[in-house]
Amino acid sequence: MGREFTKNMFIMLLAIMIGVILITFFASDIMKRMELQQQQEQYQAEIEIIETEKIIIEEMSKNFTDHFFKSLGYLDLSREYRADGNTNFDFAASIWYPQKEYDLVIENCSQAMEKLFTAYENFLESKTFFADIEEFTTDEKYLSIINLYVDLCDAGANVSMLRYNASYYLKDIATKLRDFGESANVSELLVLYNTTIALYQGALGQYEAIIDEIEEEFGKFFNPIRETP
Repeated sequence: MGREFTKNMFIMLLAIMIGVILITFFASDIMKRMELQQQQEQYQAEIEIIETEKIIIEEMSKNFTDHFFKSLGYLDLSREYRADGNTNFDFAASIWYPQKEYDLVIENCSQAMEKLFTAYENFLESKTFFADIEEFTTDEKYLSIINLYVDLCDAGANVSMLRYNASYYLKDIATKLRDFGESANVSELLVLYNTTIALYQGALGQYEAIIDEIEEEFGKFFNPIRETP
């Protein structure tokens, strides 16, 4: 009986040991599976983060490019309207006014005012798009060039409005001289006109200085003097 008992005990202990080993094995396998599952979930989460960041970067890049070219488009239009308005003003001030062709002065000043005001509006529209671009990049070089273009738009709007005001005063002077001849009192208007011309020359210097800075620092790729398609 003692032997049988010892044999049974041995079998039971062996069974228990085998059971413990099996349980340990299965527990270990379950833990490894859980770890693998956690790793897979972590990797999947990281992949999703990377994909999300990629989409955000691509969207920012697309928005940056879209806003940048829209800004340049408005800037080109601004320059075209400003150039046309300046031509009308120059005809009025340099040719027709000295010849006392007041009707032609009035006509050219009216055309100049229309074009210069359109230039003014387009400069401000371009500034809006340039300012919005700052939301789509953190690159210091790009931010620097964008800030210069914002300054250029402000300066462009300023010179356009000053030339507009000069056209307005010259038109008023020509109207009075046409209607009242030499007896017309235009001294106050001439003071306003000459003051505006002086302010324009100063503002034009600032405008051209910004263009020079853009050309000097950033070269042809960011060259603001572009051929209009």
